[in-house]
Amino acid sequence: MRSTLPTAILFFATALSAQRPDSLGITTAELGARLRFFSSDLFEGRAPGTRGEKLTTEYLVSELQSFGVNAGATQSGDSAASWLQPVSIVTHAPDSSSRNEARVSGRVTRALEHGRDIRLSNSSGRTEVRAGGELIFVGYGIHAPMYGWDDFAGVDMRGKIAVALFGEPAIAGDTTRFNGVRASRFSWTTDKAAELERRGAVGVLWIRPAGSISRAPVGGSRRLAPDATNARLLFTGILTDSAASKLLPARSGTFKSVLESAGRRGFRSFPLGVRLDVDFRTRPRTILSHNVVGVVPGRDARLGTEHVVLSAHWDAYGIGAPVNGDSIYNGALDDGSGTTALLALARVFAKHPQERSLTFLFTTAEEWGLLGAHAFVCDGPLAHERIVANLNVDDGIELMGVKRDAAPLGIELSTLGANVAQVAGKMGLRVSPDPYPEEGYFLRADNFPFARAGIPALYMGLGTDAVGKPAGFTDAKVKEYLDVHYHRPSDDYDTVVLDLEGAKQFAEFVRDVTISVANGAERPTWLKGAEFQRPVNKPNGAMTGSRCVLPDGGSK
Repeated sequence: MRSTLPTAILFFATALSAQRPDSLGITTAELGARLRFFSSDLFEGRAPGTRGEKLTTEYLVSELQSFGVNAGATQSGDSAASWLQPVSIVTHAPDSSSRNEARVSGRVTRALEHGRDIRLSNSSGRTEVRAGGELIFVGYGIHAPMYGWDDFAGVDMRGKIAVALFGEPAIAGDTTRFNGVRASRFSWTTDKAAELERRGAVGVLWIRPAGSISRAPVGGSRRLAPDATNARLLFTGILTDSAASKLLPARSGTFKSVLESAGRRGFRSFPLGVRLDVDFRTRPRTILSHNVVGVVPGRDARLGTEHVVLSAHWDAYGIGAPVNGDSIYNGALDDGSGTTALLALARVFAKHPQERSLTFLFTTAEEWGLLGAHAFVCDGPLAHERIVANLNVDDGIELMGVKRDAAPLGIELSTLGANVAQVAGKMGLRVSPDPYPEEGYFLRADNFPFARAGIPALYMGLGTDAVGKPAGFTDAKVKEYLDVHYHRPSDDYDTVVLDLEGAKQFAEFVRDVTISVANGAERPTWLKGAEFQRPVNKPNGAMTGSRCVLPDGGSK
């Protein structure tokens, strides 16, 4: 049967056009209509590489074209303009016929049971992984010279398998070692894995509670195709804390004392006195997905060569296991709300260009580990020096009421914080710190690949002080959403959308911060001491000394 999308889009666009103001205005009617449509079952949950993707990208392109936005996915100098940046992703699904063996030998000899003690993920790009090596406990597995921290001092990881803790040894209120309770980039598993690759390790096991096993992909992984066959780390995995405790040599102390020592300065990695051998197979599949990219050229001859990139991810979880009879994972808040807000902003700015150019980036595969954003940063149409800032829109909290405060993540890292403060003051909002610093949301959204590349970035968001609501209202709603609706079929419009006035306030806030940044005399810069001053990645072939470090999907 032929797709009904073109007809649906035409009907939707015609119906909405009467509501579109020609000013900088954004209405609740526009935001509500867009979000209801975009998070409907018509788009089949918007999973990358599916019919839902085709429907989604066709819709986004159609809307951008109707606004008068230019196609922006091609490299400068390409003859044909394109809206779509190809993003090739290699997935490794578990092979049910595989032996899936993981065996410890030496001081302790035992088999580790898949799904109970351990879960392995193929990061090699090969169909079969057969690897082995001595297990080395490396604490948190962090090399961070700027904080005077090195878990690898005096240890040779060549041919070894690391056993490491998740996160970082942070202490609330102590910013002399990392960022207190706010997670730093050194806590990100992909950066840790990249450090282990550089040191010649063959694999890494992350120590996690037993419950993490059931939520991990069985033998699966997702990587960007250019990196999928170029990994030196053959596998990653989760090792339960109970299994890890049984592998510790008696002389090292109790499991609790070892964890405590790993969080203190002066910790030294040590061998566990055992060897691990793994043997498992996965089934590779290449998925061709796409970022959607549009550009509104800047009106200034000089500043117009620079771009502010506004981003939101279009993907959700597609069609999956039914929950209460519903199998379509619509992703209304995550991130239908951000995508539709970005569409409204594209409409506004197409009619009102700013001094700098504005790039509207709708990413794929954010839910698979920020893969679309990484592809744009590492191999996108814009050279590093032409991107002055990224403002990422992935925040459903605005649908939980009008707020008295704004709380974009990352304001303490760059001069973008001054833009936020200026706009918030004009809107009568106070600026609040990250309301959930322990969650590390700045590292788990599409702003992060830009920051890793040295580009100042913000995760845009309002705060939690809701107008006309009792204290703790927003926190309670956030908890309810995460516990009941997040990444589930119930994340749909009729269930989670509470307050479109809050969505309007948020869109206006992002609009005004964009205007401030796009028209500023100086480009944003990192503040002294910010952890992203020295980029991990330099995109578009401008890297020095190493390949672009791309993520192993699922680390989000």
